[in-house]
Amino acid sequence: MRQTLWILSLLIANILWAQSTDFTLGHPAYKVIELEEIRSEDGFTTTIKPISRGSVFDLLGNQGGLYMNKELREYTNDTAMSRVPILGRFFQYPADLFYYEDEKLDLHVNPVLQFSYGKTNDALGTIFVNSRGAEIRGRIDKKVAFYTMLTENQARYPVYVNDIRDSTLVVPYEGFWKQYATTGVDFFRAQGYVDFGFSKSISAQLGFGKHFVGNGVRSLILSNYSNNYPYLRINTNTKIFDYTNIFGELIAGVRGGTFGLEGTGGFQKKYMAFHHLNMKIKPNLHIGLFESVMYGDSTGGLKVEYLNPIIFYRAVEQQNGSEDNALIGLDFKWNIKNRVSLYGQLVIDEMIVSEVAAGNGWWGNKQGFQLGAKYVDPFGFKNAIIQGEINRVRPYMYAHEDGFTSYSHYNLSLAHPLGANFTEYIGRANYRLNNQWNFEGMFMMATYGNDVGDVNFGRDVLKDYTIRRPDGNGGSLEYGNTHLQGNQTDLMMAFFRASYMWKHNLFVDADITLRKEQDSNGLINTSTSVFGLTMRWNVPSREYLF
Repeated sequence: MRQTLWILSLLIANILWAQSTDFTLGHPAYKVIELEEIRSEDGFTTTIKPISRGSVFDLLGNQGGLYMNKELREYTNDTAMSRVPILGRFFQYPADLFYYEDEKLDLHVNPVLQFSYGKTNDALGTIFVNSRGAEIRGRIDKKVAFYTMLTENQARYPVYVNDIRDSTLVVPYEGFWKQYATTGVDFFRAQGYVDFGFSKSISAQLGFGKHFVGNGVRSLILSNYSNNYPYLRINTNTKIFDYTNIFGELIAGVRGGTFGLEGTGGFQKKYMAFHHLNMKIKPNLHIGLFESVMYGDSTGGLKVEYLNPIIFYRAVEQQNGSEDNALIGLDFKWNIKNRVSLYGQLVIDEMIVSEVAAGNGWWGNKQGFQLGAKYVDPFGFKNAIIQGEINRVRPYMYAHEDGFTSYSHYNLSLAHPLGANFTEYIGRANYRLNNQWNFEGMFMMATYGNDVGDVNFGRDVLKDYTIRRPDGNGGSLEYGNTHLQGNQTDLMMAFFRASYMWKHNLFVDADITLRKEQDSNGLINTSTSVFGLTMRWNVPSREYLF
């Protein structure tokens, strides 16, 4: 048996192709990639994130600038060494605390640190984030790539973030947590993967993390708002199309209270199967088609029919008696004259054309769309980008009969933070003055229809969509449902951040967040201001814009 495994491992090692680690979601490199992809003539695919370092090098080569040359050192062979390496071994190169390379191993080890302090005008007064950990990435024989990041964290967030935690039992973006110093949270963040290639065009990644699908500020298909999850991701990349499969194991619901989440007994699991086909109509015009299905029940277990990477999930879901939650849709990206990028998404949870045409407010007309535009180097400002985006999602979108089939994970939406039954407008500007200074501003204005008491008006993706507005006969209203129905609530947010990179990936940030929320029934009327100062080292930036 041992000899057989040894022979098999040799065969696998000989057929694997060169692989690469990814830029983690929120990495500063994405600000460079966003600009250069629009300027490029190569038709670079940016819809599915994270994006691999190898593919970014294929786009930029050695022309990505000083910062990217250091980030891609294993490809650019950047030889710029630190002036005074610590103990002659640490920080030999500015991008890594410890770096090792030979013909078999490429290894990068870095600290992960964040210390944030802020003042708010809400009941908490002060907020903070304290994170410590390590990041390790590399390649073995240039054929197997690996990555891991582990951090221990304590944080106190503004009241409006705590309101999300209290209503869902989950901290946005994070996983298991416990109470810290009465008003704070303590949590452990972990992510990692192993990546290997079967050919020049087909690769697979087995990991624990999350993804973002789209080219906008928001995603109506799959976002990083919820917790990490175990997944298998298969990528097939050719000159005329890119095809991505993601099979994930998710959490149907959690248990806990003000003390945190329960640490005994397992949370019940469910499963997601997702595939996305990106067709390169022209180098500057990409159109994508996707399907996603959510399934599970209290008995657990995979459904092997969804593991087929090329079958139509909607057809399988119907064959199963429509007991699962299937979404379909499309997205596009159109780069114009190397200066403008138009993008959008259409997501359909359920739709009958005759009911849409009738305009009678059938509750099952569940669709959402996104439309946006980016403009690079506006008004002569080199390395600047301005962006506008609209998102609109109808009531009851993403919801299903229970947490096993709703489009959610760890009690949070897998798509937009606002859930459903909303319209949102976003304006964003980013300016990279040089390799050290970056300025970013964002404005968001949204209106959503909230539930009134126990009546489900269609915003909460966790609620049973068979129990909706009462029809007066003991049932739920089939018709007469309108967009933004319920307690109409207006939400406005403004965010500004100035970042200075003191050393490579060591940032000092100063930011301001202003938030106002008011409803039509007089139940909500809050104005929040947050002023923060952050030192972060190898930690992606994060904004709490919801």
